[in-house]
Amino acid sequence: MAGGKRDSSEIGPAYLIAGTDQAKLDAALARLRGRAEAEGQSGALESFSPPPGSSAGPDAERLVAAIPALSLTAGHRYLLADGVERWSAKQSAPVAEALAALPEDVTVVLIAREQPPKLRAPKRLVEAVEAAGGEVLTYTAPKARELPRWLAEEARRRGFELEPEAARLLGERVADSTARLATELDRLALWAEPGGTIEREALEAMVADTSEEASWALSDAIVDRDQGSALAAAERLTGQGESVTPLIYQAAKRLREANAALAQLEAGRPPKEVEAALPMHPYAAKLLVRRIRGRSSAELRAATCAVADLEWWTRGGSEYPESVALTLAVRRAAGG
Repeated sequence: MAGGKRDSSEIGPAYLIAGTDQAKLDAALARLRGRAEAEGQSGALESFSPPPGSSAGPDAERLVAAIPALSLTAGHRYLLADGVERWSAKQSAPVAEALAALPEDVTVVLIAREQPPKLRAPKRLVEAVEAAGGEVLTYTAPKARELPRWLAEEARRRGFELEPEAARLLGERVADSTARLATELDRLALWAEPGGTIEREALEAMVADTSEEASWALSDAIVDRDQGSALAAAERLTGQGESVTPLIYQAAKRLREANAALAQLEAGRPPKEVEAALPMHPYAAKLLVRRIRGRSSAELRAATCAVADLEWWTRGGSEYPESVALTLAVRRAAGG
């Protein structure tokens, strides 16, 4: 933490919260929202962040315009800009200037979801936040070799023990996001109860449907045209907080592999040669070749089109919520 220390109950005039540990960034945001709600003022927290899925940065012009504005309802105003790593130097400059003259009833919170010094605009913002008497908080995601220790410590913080082998397994299965790891730890804490211990054997059973296997299960069910299993896998994945985007990627990748394998089989190539040519583990290739026996090119093309429509829908092509879009696309892709 940079800047002067203050009592934990005292809110500062400005914060820049940056880093790659998405779980801690989200936790910091949750604390901010909780504080604003606890103060009981309508409209105390105003967000200038882009909509989910957008590649744009927060609205810097609106943020700057809101800083000197008067509120007739909120006693203390919190102005939030999540995603400032996408600001250019030109966009961040007026924000840095505005931080030099913050009203007493305003706290500006800037979230940068990358690790300095990679950010395009952080240096001037860091200096401006510190000059305003604010704080710069950095949360760095653990490296792969640090994950088991990090997971064990986070488990203890939640009141249960995660044995070293179990921690290693969880890190291997769900290593793409600390936010996902935090969700898994919260779920495990409920299962273990206070003071409990989770060993590798128990963990294997619990994470089998909540990690990479569930994504493969969804993709394989689509290839199998097993609509019930596909919808169940999609529901599990969205229920554990998975974003639709990686699911689209995984399903599209599996369908491309299935189409390529089927084309080779239809051309008369022996199954073993088709398996060897597929860019995947030999066992997975064998299973895929078995799956597509009895499938037609038309069925696989229709499934691919359904997944392509899902990607278009989630990029602004429809007003469906992501969960609804996923359900409709999976139903179509699996033969509905």
